[in-house]
Amino acid sequence: MNFREHEDKRAWILSGLAALGRFVREDDDFRGSRSYEQKAIGYQRRIVEDGKYRVVFLGAFNVGKSTAINAFLGGDFLPMDVEECTSRLTFIQRGGPLQLGVRLRERAPDSEVAALDELIAPLPASVARLNDGREIRVTYPNGKPAAMRKSLEPLVTVIADEAYPLLAPLRDKIDEINLFLPSEMLEEDIVFVDTPGVHSVSETRQEITFGIIEHSHLVICFVDSNFAGNIHDLNFIKRIMTLRGRHVFFVLNKADKIDPEEIDLRAAHGPAWSLMQAFKRHGLPDNPDIFFLSGYRALRAQQLERGLITLQEVLDDNRVSLPTSVADRIRASENPVRDLAAYLMGQSRLPHLKERLLDFLLNENKAGKVLETAAKFVRERAADFVISLENELNLAKDPTLFDELRAKRETLMAELETVRTKAEQVMCRYEARAMGGEWDGETYPGYEALFRDAMVEGAINVNVIQPILGWLRIDNNLKESRRNQFKPLAAHIEHQVDEFVSGILAKINAFVDETESITRDAIAEHLGDVRSLHMQLTAPGAVDLENVRASMAGGYAAFGAGGAVVGAAAGAAVGSVVPIIGTAIGAGLGGLLGVISGFLARLAWSEERWIRKLLPIIRENVMNMLLHGGKDRQGNPAPPMLESVTEYLRRRAAAFRDAVQEEVDNAVGRVQRECDELIARETQIRREREAIITRLEPKVTMLHTLREEAEAIVREYAHMPATTH
Repeated sequence: MNFREHEDKRAWILSGLAALGRFVREDDDFRGSRSYEQKAIGYQRRIVEDGKYRVVFLGAFNVGKSTAINAFLGGDFLPMDVEECTSRLTFIQRGGPLQLGVRLRERAPDSEVAALDELIAPLPASVARLNDGREIRVTYPNGKPAAMRKSLEPLVTVIADEAYPLLAPLRDKIDEINLFLPSEMLEEDIVFVDTPGVHSVSETRQEITFGIIEHSHLVICFVDSNFAGNIHDLNFIKRIMTLRGRHVFFVLNKADKIDPEEIDLRAAHGPAWSLMQAFKRHGLPDNPDIFFLSGYRALRAQQLERGLITLQEVLDDNRVSLPTSVADRIRASENPVRDLAAYLMGQSRLPHLKERLLDFLLNENKAGKVLETAAKFVRERAADFVISLENELNLAKDPTLFDELRAKRETLMAELETVRTKAEQVMCRYEARAMGGEWDGETYPGYEALFRDAMVEGAINVNVIQPILGWLRIDNNLKESRRNQFKPLAAHIEHQVDEFVSGILAKINAFVDETESITRDAIAEHLGDVRSLHMQLTAPGAVDLENVRASMAGGYAAFGAGGAVVGAAAGAAVGSVVPIIGTAIGAGLGGLLGVISGFLARLAWSEERWIRKLLPIIRENVMNMLLHGGKDRQGNPAPPMLESVTEYLRRRAAAFRDAVQEEVDNAVGRVQRECDELIARETQIRREREAIITRLEPKVTMLHTLREEAEAIVREYAHMPATTH
């Protein structure tokens, strides 16, 4: 399936959700809770509407991220020079005409906007203010990438403060940069995110990890081919892969700078082997997606093909460095421009990376399940809604069914009560596992207790304090910390605390996921029983129970409407705790730096005496961060991480329980109400038989059509073969 087919299915699902929404909102023949179903449909619609695939580009400064993105886009939209490395997060998506959107934290005064307008007016470019002055939109009438690149230089590059001091106040207000490109090189459903060097600024790294990675579908980590064994921040990458559960492509960039024989994807030798050795040292998976790439060659190939540069310019380009034999062959060919562009693109290896990226996003990435899940939702809701209409339609066509319905009413109600009782038992088991208690002879501590038991002083000393002391004793770490006002020490404490808490939460999240999965599967089976009873109101034997159970088990995304609450928690697991962790760490480190600077900075001791004096300060601050609490930089009380995380776990357990219970109550209550209403309306239905048949048959046909078309999409996604690499 290609992206166009995927987009067509996405459009159909949105139209199917809209049809269901109109039926629930406006149709007098809808039976059920309008507010509940509208909420469920709205939740699914938001997920599908926001179904763009986000690809995050990570790497150290000057590793070639921006050049590679430009190669993907087919033009030099982003600054690429060494001194122009990106210093802000930049989001790139398709949507012409060529525009630059600058979202601000606060309204910019006229003077700052005028300064930008004056600076970029010669490009040419026009500046407009949107969103009450909190957004600046720059449009480029000539549509040339160079105009966008030049206007980005004073806004997002590391040299901007020095080169463009008049725009400093405006830069300080920038919250987000968005590029909108008409380029056919960028698929409509993909958003690229260009990031600063991930190991350069701690605050930016946290924003990338917790604000961007959490909502991404794929991370592409760029590594310089010449330094593959010394990749920075592999612990950072490890947390992305393990704790955040995000897939990472590793791209060995600048492959044109190494010997072609060193390009070995099997990792038997060369940069790929060095990278694999680094993986082993850091406990990363040993079967990653590794690619070699020359982003510069790919970009030059596209520029040449489009006539943006000449053949001679490429031949003279020292960075391209064509072998003499290749250059001679190109000059002698019938179409040297075409042949050179093809040669450079092949040498760049970009087509392979692009093909793998699209294949992963569409066929393997879990976000590719969004449309499958939404199609299941349309199928099941259409099937649910049509049951009520068919029950009434069947009674209108054959009134003798009322006798049968009346006779089995008590049996139906008794079976519904049995289902409710079984669901209550499932929820009792869930509460025991999630909130603590005993079930079936086994005692469970609950989420909160699991976290508290792990967050004890002994474990903190072993896993946080001692590794910090060990780090201080390595090489020149203590000297470097003293020389830089102890900021490296503060950063390492932050890293060690993050590792410790993340490790605990990873284990707890595994138990949480298992608990919710057990509960979800059991409740889905019982809801399948409810649906079978619903369908048997007037049409006994007309239900394929195994199919119903299968669809329930796989089809509910966080239980429909409940997903609006549960989906956020389940999908964000640790991510929801991030602001809490960030606040606690920030408060603790601020206090640490202040104490060290005031108490120790003037003393000149041996390293071991330094470490002995630092130990109680480090221990006190770490314990305050994790267990006792303290104050933030403004002097306000800051709760310890123990309290903040346990509160999150408590809310998550309650949100899941409430959402599941609401789904059960809605399903059981619908059948009870409909059975009572059909019997109560017996006289009216007998009298209005023909009118009811005329009114309901088109609606039944519409819902059946929705169900069947959604089922076709589900089957196509479910049977899509996974590609192995």
